[in-house]
Amino acid sequence: MDLDEPQMAVSGGDGLSKLSDGVLGHILSFLPAKEAARAEVLSSRWRHTFAAVHTVSLVEPDGPVVDYEELGRYSPRWGPPPDPNPPLPFTNVGIQVELREPQKKENYYDGPPVHTVPRGLFSCAALRSLLIGPCLLAPPAAISLPSLETLLLAHVSDPGSDVQRLISGCPRLADLTLEACDTVTALSVAGLRRLALRCCHHLDTVAVDASELQAFEYRGAVPNNSYLVAHGGSLKTVAYCKIDICCEEVTSSSELAKLNAFLHLFAGAKHLHLESARLGSGLDNTNAFATLPVFPTLRHLELRGCLPDDNTAIFAALTRLLERAPNLEALSLVFHPEPLDDGNDARLTYYKEEIYDRHLLRYNRHSVLAVPTGGGAMVPSCLRSHVREINLVHYQGGTAQRTLAMFLLRNAPAIHELRGVLAKGPCGSRTR
Repeated sequence: MDLDEPQMAVSGGDGLSKLSDGVLGHILSFLPAKEAARAEVLSSRWRHTFAAVHTVSLVEPDGPVVDYEELGRYSPRWGPPPDPNPPLPFTNVGIQVELREPQKKENYYDGPPVHTVPRGLFSCAALRSLLIGPCLLAPPAAISLPSLETLLLAHVSDPGSDVQRLISGCPRLADLTLEACDTVTALSVAGLRRLALRCCHHLDTVAVDASELQAFEYRGAVPNNSYLVAHGGSLKTVAYCKIDICCEEVTSSSELAKLNAFLHLFAGAKHLHLESARLGSGLDNTNAFATLPVFPTLRHLELRGCLPDDNTAIFAALTRLLERAPNLEALSLVFHPEPLDDGNDARLTYYKEEIYDRHLLRYNRHSVLAVPTGGGAMVPSCLRSHVREINLVHYQGGTAQRTLAMFLLRNAPAIHELRGVLAKGPCGSRTR
């Protein structure tokens, strides 16, 4: 460089501020909503850049795993230490909004909404992703979100009609999640590629255009036969299906029959995720599941639930399900710990080592493993010839778990990968 050459004069301002609103909005979209909104105080140039942000999250993030040793230093009751620097309110598009953190207990929100969504947010043309936690929507009469593709509503207490209006005002919506929205009793959606309905216990009817739907998630009690109504296509084209029956174990024949009918809707799934209080709950009931659907395209089956040592029905349940998945390639079993018997708040009085001990199944090297040995007729064909991958997650070494693992390994000669994730606990019990 020629040192005698005059240097270019540095113009006022900075290079970042010279970027367009669209570029600045894209950059701010990677920040939490509060931090992105605070950027408007930098200068007059940044005052309206938040309007170009395409992703806004008003959902409280999940807290870290609680360290009960540290917890005791703060208070005998549950609660994190106070924030020494609480965030200040921010102004966006002329609307004053105070974002206060809701009071939470055990990482679950249990109080009324403490703030209202800014009305200007419902007419943001650039917004593509919106996540709203426990707050009031109070949407205006006119809702226009032409670019919104992802919407999550959690613990929203507005009338169901307002929730429906918000969804209908998003013509490009492709991913919708409703969680614990108890005021919603009916829902109609179209054009979605993913739909998740979690703990919306008063939701009775869902009308869904299944022409583009690829993934469906459900968590709640066993739904009625009229719960899900598909039009524009069949739900059998859904590739991923997750069904989590979150109440106590279902044992009545009528409830099991309804669960069977619900499974029939997703007989074309490639990945099926079933979760219940007990692993494979009810699938051994031949009367209720006399017409269990065949899953000809199923490639990955994932079962979640606890497996007590006295559970002798798991082999019949698993065998029955595997017989209906002739082309299965991957099987995942996730073992949940058995619930504590001391009430919901009992674990607050234990240290984590004690909790791990309570959750561990007792290992006995001398226990007799009654592995079924009925020959090839009892072994599903997919296990003998197609299953290449078996995953055992939160494995604890109890008698029923060891027996099940031995049954699978003895009868899966084509297996290429076996993954085991051990449950937390004393080192000695995990190395046996």
